[in-house]
Amino acid sequence: MPVKAIPKGSLARNGIGAFVRPCYKVTLQFCNWGGSSQGMRDFLTTEKTSLAKFASNFKDTYFEVKKQAGHPQLILHYNNGKNRSVDVRNQSRSEIIKKLWENLQKSGNDPFKFNQKVMSNNESVRGVWSPLHVAKENRHRI
Repeated sequence: MPVKAIPKGSLARNGIGAFVRPCYKVTLQFCNWGGSSQGMRDFLTTEKTSLAKFASNFKDTYFEVKKQAGHPQLILHYNNGKNRSVDVRNQSRSEIIKKLWENLQKSGNDPFKFNQKVMSNNESVRGVWSPLHVAKENRHRI
């Protein structure tokens, strides 16, 4: 009887083989009339630091511009299904660029406190222990 290999699909790990940016869509929401949206309007219209120049560095991210009444916002959509809304009211063009760049670098996960030195799926260094892993003759010996 011939021995056949068990087919195993590859595991998707970000950074091994290809890189997928966590943020896939950014919505820039601004008001055409309000004074709190002046920095956003400057960011969208100024040639030196325009959205087109910024978007050329992030070619795999979709940028959507939405004109809507109210205060300006950056709405970021992440691959893990989470959305983050960043308020950029009364901020200058350079502050909006800084906020946008910082949030594009994030993974979208909520921050958490990491108390252990090693992060692992197994609680023990040697793996998960079970009494069934012992030989039958030594299993219930007292």
